[in-house]
Order: sequence, then structure tokens, then C-alpha cells
Amino acid sequence: MYFSFGWIMDVRISLLLIVIVMIDRVITLKDVRVSVPVAIKRGDNANLICHYDMEGDELYSVKWYKGKREFFRYTPKEIPALKSFVVTGFAVERPLSNGSHLTLVGVESAATGKYSCEVSADLPSFDTMIVSSEMEVVDVPVTKPLITGIKQFYRIGDVVEGNCTSYNSKPAANLTWLLDDKKINGSQIMQFPAYKDVRSGLDTSTLGLVFQLSHHFLGRSKLKFSCVAKIHDVYEQRVDRWIEDERPKLLAASASPVGLNPVNYVHSIYDQSSASSSYHHHDGSDFDNQNSDAYMTHIQGNGRPGLL
Repeated sequence: MYFSFGWIMDVRISLLLIVIVMIDRVITLKDVRVSVPVAIKRGDNANLICHYDMEGDELYSVKWYKGKREFFRYTPKEIPALKSFVVTGFAVERPLSNGSHLTLVGVESAATGKYSCEVSADLPSFDTMIVSSEMEVVDVPVTKPLITGIKQFYRIGDVVEGNCTSYNSKPAANLTWLLDDKKINGSQIMQFPAYKDVRSGLDTSTLGLVFQLSHHFLGRSKLKFSCVAKIHDVYEQRVDRWIEDERPKLLAASASPVGLNPVNYVHSIYDQSSASSSYHHHDGSDFDNQNSDAYMTHIQGNGRPGLL
């Protein structure tokens, strides 16, 4: 079969024009994206935004979906231009909603899920793009986290054992232990599984602490342990627990009553303190404080007790 050179060139030009038109249609509607809160407190209002660039084309419609179900539509050439449809978990605030912004009122737990914005251009292209993002509705705790097990007085070599618990939230709060505002990591932390209340569906999280005091009291008399509970960016609460070195207490006690030998008096207080500050592990065994010799006292040249 014989084809003329001119015919072949016409075919090539036609194909090139088709490709150009297709490329032009692809870029007619661009930069479609959504701004959806990652998390929001139950009962709050959620603001959703659908960004798009029509590149000179006319807008035909903007539709919002929760999962696969349409709940809002904006068609500027129709009357009324705004339409909303009932979906469990929220209501649409129509006076605050339009072709780009959408306000959901009083979101409930059922509002958690995927939200999609579908943008369609008008004739002649009818190009359509859809983008999605997830939103989680959070039940925040009604109380601050609770620290248990940590005493007021410790000595170098002692082990600080305690728990931090955040009650009744959804999802479970993320917990972090801090020592003087610095994060505690590694083997000194014990992560416990979250507990779910089958009736309320809310979670309780607990993070344990097993921290041995070595050099931390040197040059100071107090340390601050803190627990921070956080859920996304919608909830954060912190509680602090101060602990003190027993040595200042022993020094204060060195002012012995009249008639008692100051050496025997100070050692007597130290022995009582040592006996009363032993720890009990979870298995019932006793933990004897180490490095106790660091707290033994001696008589300085002026006859007053001091620390080694």
C-alpha cells in the first residue's frame, strides 16, 4: 500500500495536536489539595478547606465525601448552590461553608474517618480531581495524669519506682517521663499495655519508671520528675513530682538535744532513716539502699557533724 508523504505528515500533525490538547486538559485543573484537621476534640467544630486552581476554566462543582458517602455539594450555576446531606457524627454549618471552605459543627466520635474533596471543571474539559485526608475525633481525659509510687525523700543509690497513668481517653494518651525537663529513655521506662473500658470504649495508659539515682543529687538537694500526657496536638497535660535528698534532713538533725553525744545522736538518726527507707519490689522482696557509706557522718575539727 502506498501513502503519500503529505498524507503521512498530516497524520503526524493531527496526532501532535491531540497530544497537545490532552496535555492541556491534564493541566487545566491543578493543585487540588485539602486541609483537614488530623485530630479534633469531640464536640468542637472542624474547618475543612479544599484548595484548587482552575487555570482559567470555570468551576462546575465541589463535592465532599465522608468515606464513600457524599455529604456536601457546591454547584455555583445551580439554585440553591449549596446542598448538604445528613451524615452521622456531625452537621454542616451552611452559612460558613462555600466552594472552598466547609465547617462541621459538634463533631462526634462517628466523624472519625477519611474526608475527600472532588473538584470538577465545567465544559469543555469536565476535568475532575479528588484528594483525601484522615481526621480523628479525640475524647480527651477529664483529669490530669496521676503519678503514684514516688516518695519525697531519697538518697544516692536508691531506686525511684513509680507509675504515671492517664485515664479514660480515645485514643490512649502518649506518656513521657522527664527528669528536670529532659526525656528519660531506655531500660528506666516500663511500657504497659493500654486498658480499654468495654462499656465506655475509652482507654487508660500507664508508663512505669525504674530510675536509679547515682550522681543526680550531687551539688543539689532536689530533683524534679515529670510526666507528660499528650494526644496529637489537641491535648497535653503535665504533672511534676519533686524528690529531696535525705542528707540535708540528717544535717538538720545534728543539733542534738542537751546531754546527748552528737556523734551517737546523728548516727542514730541515720540508722533509723536507713531502716525506714528500704524498698519492696513487686515480688515482695526488699531492696537495700546501696552506697550508704556516702551518708556516714564524722566529727570535724570544730566538733560539728558533717558529711563524708
